[in-house]
Amino acid sequence: MSMTRLMTNAISVEPSPARTPTINITYFSSINKSANTITQSNKHHIGAHQTLSIVADDNQHLDIDNLSHQDQGFELSDQERYALFDSQGMNRDFIRRHIRQERKSYTQAEQHQLSLIACRHMLAEIQQKNAQTVALYISHDGELATQKLIEALWHIGVKTYLPRIHPFSKGNLLFLHYHAESKMVFNQYGIAEPALSVQDIIPVNKLDMIVTPLVAFDDKGNRMGMGGGYYDRTLCQVIDGKPLAVGFAHDCQQVSQLPVEYWDVSLPIIITPTRRISCI
Repeated sequence: MSMTRLMTNAISVEPSPARTPTINITYFSSINKSANTITQSNKHHIGAHQTLSIVADDNQHLDIDNLSHQDQGFELSDQERYALFDSQGMNRDFIRRHIRQERKSYTQAEQHQLSLIACRHMLAEIQQKNAQTVALYISHDGELATQKLIEALWHIGVKTYLPRIHPFSKGNLLFLHYHAESKMVFNQYGIAEPALSVQDIIPVNKLDMIVTPLVAFDDKGNRMGMGGGYYDRTLCQVIDGKPLAVGFAHDCQQVSQLPVEYWDVSLPIIITPTRRISCI
């Protein structure tokens, strides 16, 4: 694939059609490993737990199975407990600053624990959808860490891809194959991304799933990023749900309502350490 062709693949953001999504929220429950009966719905979560246990060297320090997530909330520390931020009447910049501060306020241990729990649920989602080509991201600015999830996907043979800023088409992303030998560089935002190699590029329509970072979201699937529009331009390329875009965020990143602009692209699924929110 030539660089000239890469330039022609860039698209501009178009307004998203208005829709009224059907919202379903699933609260994750603790896995009882001693149970004799395993339902079809939690087989993927058990497999994900076992896979992540293989790649997490310090997994023995994490009391994952005692973190039970129920409808009334889940029993964690005050710092970790989900609380909806009332954003009504607030502008995007204020919401963005507030949520970035919130997600960076976790201690390193809390970030590690919550990320591993969320990765277990995301891995189960990937396995349930039988996704074989998955785009992820390298965590930055308090985002849920994905490295253990990436290693788990390598372990089960799922190809992983990372975004990098397009060298010629301003505001657009390329996705490159990411593996243990990938050379990484830092972009102008201080975010690690793969060094450019044309052979490693995958077109967006060849991905099965894009796990998207975000700053804030609401229960209608509305997503707000860092403000550059990179993922909005990428998600505009989704056709008939292919690739499937799945948001990945801390619970504290949910707000009561996001002010939506015409260029914003909503997400059909968002996964947090405690919940799976479907907005289809």
